[in-house]
Amino acid sequence: MVSLIVKEVFCLIYSFLLLLSGLFLVGLSIVFTYKIFYNYKFFPSITVAPFIILFMFGIMHLLLTWLAVKGPTVKHDFHIILFLTIAAVLCFAEFGIGVWNIILWNNVDLESVILLTDSFEALKKNGFNENSAWKRLQNKLQCCGLNGVQDFKNTYPKSCCDDGQEFNITCYKNGCRQPLADYATGIMLDGVLMSFLSCILQAFGIFLFWSFFRTLKRDRDIRSARRLAIQKELAEHSTPLTQSPTASAPPVYSPTPKQSTTPKSSKRRSSKSSAPPTPPVQPNI
Repeated sequence: MVSLIVKEVFCLIYSFLLLLSGLFLVGLSIVFTYKIFYNYKFFPSITVAPFIILFMFGIMHLLLTWLAVKGPTVKHDFHIILFLTIAAVLCFAEFGIGVWNIILWNNVDLESVILLTDSFEALKKNGFNENSAWKRLQNKLQCCGLNGVQDFKNTYPKSCCDDGQEFNITCYKNGCRQPLADYATGIMLDGVLMSFLSCILQAFGIFLFWSFFRTLKRDRDIRSARRLAIQKELAEHSTPLTQSPTASAPPVYSPTPKQSTTPKSSKRRSSKSSAPPTPPVQPNI
């Protein structure tokens, strides 16, 4: 079986991975939240919620790293059990966020296209006077209009053309419908991967720390049994040496009744004197 020291090293390596995962969750959540807010008019509002929650989970990963380091090094049951509890809660929560992202991923392309269509109809009513949201979208996705340049009558909007070069101006001919759907599904797919990878990492950490905790308890029981056996052995060997000889008690003599010192003659005399007098015998006439 793997020794306790080896498992402790594995737990410390996992602590470093947990720290990295927290940094990645915080950083990637900020990036994807910014991408959604950059084109927020064409994204369903619910799509930003999973990334905000993943950002909070990333902070919890960073805080959990302290317990992941403290538990194996100090070997306190409280730190290890607290780590296992928080990691289990995070594992289930991140799995739930992953399932939620899958549901959003299946519907975000259609909902984004609906929002894009409604916005384009409003743009047509305004005489194709572009707003900032359409400029950002067309520059970002390198597209033009809803279905392509044919959506505009005579002139292209400036945001439909790449004017980076002064004498070589190219205009985008594809519409923004499909690029937006692909862009939105790509962001939600990244959220799915982030959630499930974090869940797998937490499950791996739970396995490592539970294995470490069981090995720690077994080693403690072995050391305790060995200590008790040594103490018992020492006690058995030290008993004849430490036992002090008991002093023999002086013999106790029971008092014997004193024999009478009177002479036999006096005894006889006393016995005769103690006998009752015999009546006189009268002769028969």
